[in-house]
Amino acid sequence: MLFYPRAWVYTRPQDRHQLVGQKWNALGTARQYGFEVVGASEDLYGAHRIWRPGLMALLWAVHARSVDVVVVPQLSALTCNRQCLGWILRMFHKHRVSVITTGCDLRNDLYRHRLVDVLQ
Repeated sequence: MLFYPRAWVYTRPQDRHQLVGQKWNALGTARQYGFEVVGASEDLYGAHRIWRPGLMALLWAVHARSVDVVVVPQLSALTCNRQCLGWILRMFHKHRVSVITTGCDLRNDLYRHRLVDVLQ
């Protein structure tokens, strides 16, 4: 039996004109890795707000164990708040969800947010 990891694509562009490009890039990356894309969401505002419809849909899917991989352009797409980002990443870890960043190296992004040890 073949297993295709289930992926969720989440984007939050800096401006409205980047939305389509970011989403297509993330969807292409998910397909390139052979993931089954089971959901996608986006938010156009609220970098400092955690209660965004697209992010809540993603977190609900993770909590329901419907997702194995989250594909984002960079970690700051999830939130700009370091504490909230740490909480989200720990939730992903608890539910055995991997994160793939399409716009930068994940290790560098974790270092930039000073969250290198969040998953240890």
